[in-house]
Amino acid sequence: MTDSAIRTPCHAGPAGRTLVDSLAVRSAGPRPASIHFPGTGQRIDLAAVSEAAERCARHLRLAGVRPGEVVGLLAAPGPEFFVGFFGLLRAGAAVSVLPSPVGFAREGPLRAQLQRIVATARMRFVVCDAGLEAFVGELGALCPGLTVLRPRTSGGGGGPVLPEVRPDDLAVVQFTSGSTGRPRGVALSHRNVVAGLRAIAESAEMRSHERLVQWIPLYHDMGLFGLLSHLLGNGEVHLFAPQAFIRRPVEFLRHVSECRGHLVTGPNFGYELMLNSLRPGAADGLDLSRWRLAFNGSEPVSAALPEEFAARLGPAGVGPSVMYPVYGMAEATLAVTFPRPGSVPRVVALDGAALAAERGVRRADAATARVKRVVSVGRPVAGMDLRLVDGDGRRCAPGELGELHIRGESVTSGYHEDPEATRAAFDGPWFRTGDLGFVLDGEVYIAGRGKEMAVVHGRNYFPEDVESIARETPGVFRKRCVAYAGGGGAEEDSGEHLGVIAETSQPAESHQELADVIHQRIIRELGALPVRVHVVGPHWLTRTTSGKWQRLRAKRRIAAQETARETTQEAAQEAAQEQEDR
Repeated sequence: MTDSAIRTPCHAGPAGRTLVDSLAVRSAGPRPASIHFPGTGQRIDLAAVSEAAERCARHLRLAGVRPGEVVGLLAAPGPEFFVGFFGLLRAGAAVSVLPSPVGFAREGPLRAQLQRIVATARMRFVVCDAGLEAFVGELGALCPGLTVLRPRTSGGGGGPVLPEVRPDDLAVVQFTSGSTGRPRGVALSHRNVVAGLRAIAESAEMRSHERLVQWIPLYHDMGLFGLLSHLLGNGEVHLFAPQAFIRRPVEFLRHVSECRGHLVTGPNFGYELMLNSLRPGAADGLDLSRWRLAFNGSEPVSAALPEEFAARLGPAGVGPSVMYPVYGMAEATLAVTFPRPGSVPRVVALDGAALAAERGVRRADAATARVKRVVSVGRPVAGMDLRLVDGDGRRCAPGELGELHIRGESVTSGYHEDPEATRAAFDGPWFRTGDLGFVLDGEVYIAGRGKEMAVVHGRNYFPEDVESIARETPGVFRKRCVAYAGGGGAEEDSGEHLGVIAETSQPAESHQELADVIHQRIIRELGALPVRVHVVGPHWLTRTTSGKWQRLRAKRRIAAQETARETTQEAAQEAAQEQEDR
């Protein structure tokens, strides 16, 4: 499936063959774009970034940074991030933007994750800003041979000669955000990244006069590449710290109103947080009439959100076409499919029982007992080819569920220093996404992750479907719950159960009652099937550094607790038996 449609004229993202070239071109223009940081009041334009990055690159070369090596970058949203990012690229290095100890991450698990990333990438250097020196210093103590650098910009134009940066040089290594196992680093050349940024800008019809307002972290692929696609097209950017948005999402909306923002990026839960924090009538005082696209990706899009978003923010000038469900991944330099700008999100109602029993894509009718609503994520972006393949390797026809495979100039050539994972990821020139989807009326719909799908007695269940039932149960804390394949107990069962973990702030003596209610709701909606529900306290569940629920980690924690509980019970029984024998 190829989308060769010509988009309306717009600035087409980067103007050069590399990120370094593109910065040089955009910074030399009469009105270089600026980056604003509302939390601190700081501002920097591309001309200043380019000049400082050049000096930074010379300092980095003097410190021993070599062309082609991977260097970590850990910085808060501010001028130092952009100076460090482009300084590393100008020095010929590849950048790996590392997750920060603010936002979703907890310092202990994050430090362990960064240790694994440093070892996997064989990093010798991490560049950080002043506010994170202490944290990175502790990381350096745990990683022998790791040197911490600041993005220095003092001094003149002297120093070592900087290398020529070529399109096929490694530019970015984007590491997975999971918390266990060996991290995988998506290797992206300058050619990959430039192609991906152009695809985003062209397919979303971005324009240089528009303002992007963003809170999603820069270590997230959506945060980094979404921002660069607009910035290197000479578009203005307003960048919030993630924790500022999480704490005060309404303030973020107010800023979109005040600066007359056109573009916003984020995952589904971010938009839900906006709406849940908005008091009745609060939208009346906002002017969001310039808001053109609300990019919604990185996690499944709630079928109810587009309509609710337009209804709640309509009084502020938000139209029904602003919500913009998209599909992408780091391996594609983010963008895979986008809707046509200006189109209202399409939602199809499917027969959930047919999908579970035979992976059949059938539209629901009046007699359908179980309905699964799925949101369209549009068509392949410019330069992207897409196919769907079933379990036997057969090409799927429209309306058939299959795994999505992609190819194009923006698609990675593999994982850094991991040939085994690279071989497993490709079928010839096609990259296996691991996502299951289908095409209806020329548009792509994502049903869920193949590896997360639970197979129970031959029927297929996606975690999101189970979670959507459990989270609406009264008593579930802030709708926080996860579902996964397997019972989650001490024994492994090859996915023959559905496990559910739900948070609650209720006292421990009521946990079993809440578990029973959740269990009954799931059975009523999905039919008779083995389900184990675990109720835990508030904030027990964790997210990845990019904000996704850590389902596998939650399952393992529950399994460990079950094992510990059984071991304790067995020990108590043995002790009681010994006492009785005496």
